[in-house]
Amino acid sequence: MEWALVLLVLLIITVSLVASHFMDNSNPYPFKKKTQLLTSIERGFLALLEKAVGNDFKIVNRVKLNDIIDLKDSVTGKAKRSALMKTSSKYIDYVLCDPNTFRIIAAVDLVNHNKGGHKSKQDWFVNGALEAAGIPHIRIKVKAGYQIEEIRNGIMYKIGKKERSTPPEPIIKGNIPRRPVGALSSSQIKAQLAAPVFAKAS
Repeated sequence: MEWALVLLVLLIITVSLVASHFMDNSNPYPFKKKTQLLTSIERGFLALLEKAVGNDFKIVNRVKLNDIIDLKDSVTGKAKRSALMKTSSKYIDYVLCDPNTFRIIAAVDLVNHNKGGHKSKQDWFVNGALEAAGIPHIRIKVKAGYQIEEIRNGIMYKIGKKERSTPPEPIIKGNIPRRPVGALSSSQIKAQLAAPVFAKAS
């Protein structure tokens, strides 16, 4: 019995010594500043995103998921703790907000499939949580040669405000008659031949 007690004390001392080796109790704030807030890819895309949305939206970057969604009042107990634990480690790359009220419009995530890069695999929990909260989730693939108009149209489509593409100007302006045109007289034919092919810009 005494040997068991001695072994237990020795074990506690050993564990304490090992733990103290890995813990620096002399400094309660063992932190240092990161070199930058965003990666070069995130910075470059943020500049494009700002040009794409213009003054329509305010862009907030690196937002925690639990900062833009909330639990329903009916969720309690174990289900509440589990949901909060899952959301606490998730974040969104960019959040689009109303510029005046900061109402949440959409969540935007960058996707890099190269070598299993940033958010290369779709997070179904994040997708489901945002969908349940009624927040459009826009995933944009990282690539070279982004077109600003392409990004804007994609965002507008996802939030239900797809912009109409401007139709090409018709060569001949005016209404085309749906019924057959009657035979023209020789004077009318001469007048038609003398007229310009393209309609004059108004």
